[in-house]
Amino acid sequence: MAVKTTLKEILEKMATEKIELTDKSICGKCSKCGECCSNFLPVTQREIDIISEYVIKNKIRPQKQMLIMQNRLSCPYHNGKKCLIYNVRPLICKEFYCYKMPTIETIKELANEKRITVNMWAIAEEIDKYVKYEERYIKKVLFMKCQRNSL
Repeated sequence: MAVKTTLKEILEKMATEKIELTDKSICGKCSKCGECCSNFLPVTQREIDIISEYVIKNKIRPQKQMLIMQNRLSCPYHNGKKCLIYNVRPLICKEFYCYKMPTIETIKELANEKRITVNMWAIAEEIDKYVKYEERYIKKVLFMKCQRNSL
């Protein structure tokens, strides 16, 4: 049976109880396996905005080919080897590792900021639609300029 809980309750439990972690690290360092790269993340609107800007600026596309190897529950910005948005990844991704518990300070920060749990695939698909629209618009403008210049 599913139990309704909040992020704050989960974080408080992590801070106060001994929770067993599944360590997939290599010599205490992230193995970049992507096991912790979930599709559903508690993020702030600011983090979504920063990710969107970064993805558009760097022309990063969702890793749809990974769906064959994994499932739709993995992050669209993990390509099987690394995080493509590593420089702007959300706080939850910066602080949660399979081999270490987050600090009390991080838990408090995550619990106190207004966060919403989002489907990263939905975010990625919206950004991708924008990028595709922008590309078509630019091609159309360039085509029209070429036509005018040829007259």
